[in-house]
Amino acid sequence: MADDKVLPQLPERVRHLPEWETPVHPPKRSLFARLTDQVAVKRTALFTRNTLTPARSDESSIIQQDKETLDGGPILPTHTPTLDNNFSNPPPTSPTRRTLRDRFDALLPPNRTYWHLTRRSLLLFVALPLLLLFILALGLGLGLGLRNSHNSGTGYLPLPGDKAVHSGDLTYYDIALGACGWTNDDDEYVCAVAHSVYDAAATGSSKGNPNLNPLCGKKIRVMRDYSEAGLGNVTVDVTVVDRCVGCAPEDLDLSPAVFNRLAPETKGRVVGQWAWLD
Repeated sequence: MADDKVLPQLPERVRHLPEWETPVHPPKRSLFARLTDQVAVKRTALFTRNTLTPARSDESSIIQQDKETLDGGPILPTHTPTLDNNFSNPPPTSPTRRTLRDRFDALLPPNRTYWHLTRRSLLLFVALPLLLLFILALGLGLGLGLRNSHNSGTGYLPLPGDKAVHSGDLTYYDIALGACGWTNDDDEYVCAVAHSVYDAAATGSSKGNPNLNPLCGKKIRVMRDYSEAGLGNVTVDVTVVDRCVGCAPEDLDLSPAVFNRLAPETKGRVVGQWAWLD
């Protein structure tokens, strides 16, 4: 055995990791894991607040343990959510509003269809026609009201067929060429009727030619109590020769000669009565 050679004892081989294999950054946690931790913290906070037991230290220890045991090693430092002691549940909605909405949802559930329409489309198709119908009815009512008002106004015009005695203002003007096509003087017993009466009497061809108006040449009896001169009731017959633009339906615009028979010229405007003679 003397021939056996004793081999020298080699030192233990040490394996060094290359730099590129050395872990520089610890493994990162997933976003789902972080969200799960935050949800767990909030639930724990609500539970401890309802039971009135302080659990801030316990929650911190739980969070720390989860961080150390998860993934089996150290992890990157993450933000630890702080618990807000002022956190409170959202204010409850108004009972009245909630009740009305519940009743409406019970009457027309929002998740159902009505004649292949959603609830919003149904309300739109119902409300819009009702609004248009209301506008149409309002316009029709206003139109009929204005028409009736116009007809009632023309129906009470003092035309020759009306034998009633009318009361209105009496004025005078400078006589000249009138709407009937005649030229008269201030000394003649003539008058002008209101334009509304004159135009309402026009028929046929006289509508385009005021000289052919059937009121031209008509006789009117004018009456007034001439109290200023103590003459009592004075009556004067006049002939229609013109139309008065500024007169009301029952007013007459007289010649100066006729006005002086009924009132002092300085009055300018008096109240009198008149009626058609034919």
